[in-house]
Amino acid sequence: MNPYVLDLRERDVGGPVTSGHLYMATDGGQIDADGPALPAFTALTRGREVVALVHGYNTSRPVGRGALVRFARFLEAGGVTAIVMAVLWPGDGWAKALTYPFEGRDADDSAESLAAWIRTHVDASARISLVAHSLGCRVAMRAAQRIAEMAGPDVPKLARVCLMAAAVDNDCLGQEGATCYRDGTLAAERLAVLASHQDHVLELAYPLGDLAQIFLSPGERWGSALGRTGPVERDPEVTARIEPIPLSSPDRKIDHGDYLGVRNANDAHTIAQADQFVAGFLTAAPPHRWLAAGP
Repeated sequence: MNPYVLDLRERDVGGPVTSGHLYMATDGGQIDADGPALPAFTALTRGREVVALVHGYNTSRPVGRGALVRFARFLEAGGVTAIVMAVLWPGDGWAKALTYPFEGRDADDSAESLAAWIRTHVDASARISLVAHSLGCRVAMRAAQRIAEMAGPDVPKLARVCLMAAAVDNDCLGQEGATCYRDGTLAAERLAVLASHQDHVLELAYPLGDLAQIFLSPGERWGSALGRTGPVERDPEVTARIEPIPLSSPDRKIDHGDYLGVRNANDAHTIAQADQFVAGFLTAAPPHRWLAAGP
């Protein structure tokens, strides 16, 4: 089945968050699935699992679409039968890395838009799973938080969440606050974190960007990245939701772009084999094994 694309962008690079427009990806591009076609999509989701894939920071519309549609097709090849939807959001700008201190606001606005779109256009009997990379993990967890807050008979329930190279603080899953996601974590059936100590973006750039955010965006926090250290949680209620996944093996040298990246057009998997883990995580019962973590 061709994956869907939910576009929350107004422009290819930068620009504001929109309320979202739905497309269906095809080999030759995409076809419009919005407007009069939306009720058919809602009906399709009845009783189904809907998996939302969210790209990370500094990713343009065409690059994000290409990476997520490819990842969606990897998941289908791995046995995932859920409805998969690539979510494009404006976590970038013409100034490239200089925009990072301001992208937290775009991530939160995108999460609000995503949660509202899900409530409106996904049938209440569906289950929502979220798979995200880098700063997209902030979008995913903020959306999870909003889904938990909106919980009711007219809102789809949260299923599984997988965070890859997460550019959020390593203690945010169990804390409460503007940039913490305790309610979203507890609402999920299971939550997985794929992390690597060899992630140099999260080692070097994340603390500097986090520090800048504190001064430029009130309410931000400063800490180590979840996608580098793994979760730092002690609350048994929170840890019971989180898969016990070790960091990637040092000899694998898994870096920030390896989770969605491929070495060449003929590759059947991502460099980090993240797609294989996610496919198993979404389709099988625990425990799950991330091949990059070693034996």
